[in-house]
Amino acid sequence: MKMKKVAALSLAVAMAVGMMACGNSGGSNSTTAQENLVTAADGGTGAAAGDASYTINIGHFGSETTAVQMGCLAMKEYLEKESNGAITVNIYPNNSMGSDDELCQMVQNGNIEMTCANSIIVNYVPDAAIYDLFYNFSDIEDVKQKFMKDEKFLTVMRDVYAKAGFYLAGYSVHGFRLATANKPINSPEDLQGMTFRVMQNDYHIQGWQCMGATPTPFSFSELYTALQQGTLDAQENPVETIYSAKLYEQQKYISRTNHLQQTQQWLVNLDFYHNLPDEYKTMFDKAIAICCETATNGALEKEAEWSSEIKEFGCTFVDLTDDQREAFKEAVAPEWEAIKAGVDSAVWEAYTN
Repeated sequence: MKMKKVAALSLAVAMAVGMMACGNSGGSNSTTAQENLVTAADGGTGAAAGDASYTINIGHFGSETTAVQMGCLAMKEYLEKESNGAITVNIYPNNSMGSDDELCQMVQNGNIEMTCANSIIVNYVPDAAIYDLFYNFSDIEDVKQKFMKDEKFLTVMRDVYAKAGFYLAGYSVHGFRLATANKPINSPEDLQGMTFRVMQNDYHIQGWQCMGATPTPFSFSELYTALQQGTLDAQENPVETIYSAKLYEQQKYISRTNHLQQTQQWLVNLDFYHNLPDEYKTMFDKAIAICCETATNGALEKEAEWSSEIKEFGCTFVDLTDDQREAFKEAVAPEWEAIKAGVDSAVWEAYTN
């Protein structure tokens, strides 16, 4: 971790030197949110937006082929075109600037302007534990409605994220998390005695315990081998991960338990966003909408393609009925109570209603 932080710092310094050189040659690109604020002050705000230039550095975990990268590229294209080059967007995929945790820290501190976060966000925004609520959604359209169209929910969550120094620009939806095993999982009874790999997340552990499994936090890097050797019986992940990590090679069945949605949160340094001139802020909001829509569509379209390839390999997808899924939802009632007690009441109401 120490070496990774040094590498991230070195990269940040290199970026700063490079962009300062650009500034000295006639531009005024910045490398951090704080420097961007200085640029805005020098160039003016509001109607004087055209006199200032801005650099938005986006660090994220995905590879160049992921839906997250597709969203970033769509945002870059829109902003650079609509601003006539006054806004420059630099994209750093593959955790090249640091781990998920380090990227959140960098955005929070203003070292970079943007990142795309997942479950790591609970370390900064405890109320984000609301996303761990099992079986809150019945289908993907419900997920899209809540995360991408419910303005009340978005407003409540933006207030929560702002307390941690983030502007929650929006969400993209990347499908559901599914359960894989060497037998179909149609009911809580099917999970009895099953050693089930989960993330190191107390609510996830509680949820799978409630459903009858023996949840076991386990390193993802060693998951394939553990399934191959029989150390673990089952695991859960979205189709994208099941496909990219080739987990389907070691599991005969993929049960569409749809117990949790897979979404990404697009985070911006709070000061950077609020100090953008109105003209650029409007432009940025439009770009984020395009970004989230592009990432969502890309992820869901790819899911169908990946699922087809997995089926061709010989792995069987198992669809659950509404009644079967309801049995799982009833089983996780204690997890619902634990999360309800642990998050702000406004967050709970906005998410569950």
